[in-house]
Amino acid sequence: MTLGTDLAPQVLLPGFAGTTVPAWLDDALDAGLAGVCLFAGNVDPGDPHGTARLTAALRARRPDLVVALDEEGGVVTRLEAPRGSTLPSPAQIGLLPVDAATETGALLAARLRAAGIDLVLAPDGDVNDNPLNPVIGARSFGADPEVVAERVAATVMALQAGGVAACVKHWPGHGDTVVDSHHGLPTVPAQTVERHAAPFATAFAAGVAAVMTAHVVVPEWGQTPVTLDAAALGRLRALTDAVIVTDAVDMAAVAAEAGPGAAAARALAAGADLVCIGNPGLSGIDDEAQYREVVDAVAAAIDDGRIPEARARDAAARVAALAAAYPAAAETDGSRPDGSPADGSPAEPDAATVRSIARALAEASTADVASIADAAEVRDGRRGPSMAVATRARPVVEWLSEATTRELAAAPVGPGRIIVVADRLDDDQRAVIAAAQAQGAAVVVNVGPIGATAPHPTVELGADSPLSVRVLQEWLGGAVR
Repeated sequence: MTLGTDLAPQVLLPGFAGTTVPAWLDDALDAGLAGVCLFAGNVDPGDPHGTARLTAALRARRPDLVVALDEEGGVVTRLEAPRGSTLPSPAQIGLLPVDAATETGALLAARLRAAGIDLVLAPDGDVNDNPLNPVIGARSFGADPEVVAERVAATVMALQAGGVAACVKHWPGHGDTVVDSHHGLPTVPAQTVERHAAPFATAFAAGVAAVMTAHVVVPEWGQTPVTLDAAALGRLRALTDAVIVTDAVDMAAVAAEAGPGAAAARALAAGADLVCIGNPGLSGIDDEAQYREVVDAVAAAIDDGRIPEARARDAAARVAALAAAYPAAAETDGSRPDGSPADGSPAEPDAATVRSIARALAEASTADVASIADAAEVRDGRRGPSMAVATRARPVVEWLSEATTRELAAAPVGPGRIIVVADRLDDDQRAVIAAAQAQGAAVVVNVGPIGATAPHPTVELGADSPLSVRVLQEWLGGAVR
């Protein structure tokens, strides 16, 4: 064994396919693997105890393993990918008093602890002030840096008080971009970075355990993606002692030139501590092959000095300290379902919270929700979701379509209105809205960031999720005045 083969596994966070531990991962655990990141493909929707059993099986091999999950609420969920999240989205929380972020963070922490997760890749600290952003959108708490900052800090504190390490993302900010870093390399001007700094500053002040880098270029800092840039990560290290986690290195923004292995080695040399390798369910790359490419590249870089030994040991020590600070407490006997707190009660928002969200959305809307009651047709104007979104569920569209069909069958209303479901102001969605307006009255139901579809008559929802369906039901049922 070389120094590189010894140290490389200690700084890696791979994904893997399936709901059981594959043989290659067993070998990696024996070799000292730092952790794993679970995705939707690791969650069995038919087994409410499955994730807790999977994480228990992993820790039976390595008790100090970091088990991470990409779970934000709203459109980014792994535990509830088949149906969509029952928690409020950040966009919805951004309309409410900051206590809502604390309450939602506590609910999420309870779910994560029940499932055996000790590191959550949330909250999203990005300020989404670009309505054309294809990858952040309603994952952000909003377009106002101070609003985002308050809710990021509250979420971090609630998660970590609940025993789960938080990882704020994506430093130095991915909100004002029009390129999805899964597919290309976005550029963010330094003045935007400065304008969007507050949420990260509040997360650091709140003692956030980890911070995830953005695969973006800040031209004033140079032409290297931040994740791979020693000067940029030096700036970050001056702000916080948190574990620096990379966004996935299989994303095109950093992997297109030389592959995820080379990107991982460069990131660690630049100052990252833990390399997220990526989601095998989306990348199309075999999970074992992807891991071996990365671990071999990192080991070689340590052995030949491109990653100095001191740098590799420092990163490994930081990750080990994170694991020790947040020991998992998953139920190993399957006595309670994933996502349920210790007393077995549902870890979901109560009716009062849903009503508060509905009132806030009603105030933000430019169309009354009653305008959808006589709709003759529902059109989904969105394109496919970003690769960051695991769920393909469309609960709002399904509910609207069922309600429309039911109303028309009971009492035909003629042409009626056309509902267009949208999530941003791109040209394609504008065209769908314009076509609907040309045929008569049209109402937009916006499931993206609040206000993204203005100036069209709009019912704001802030997420396409089961929680948003509950909001609609409260709203239409007359509970919201």
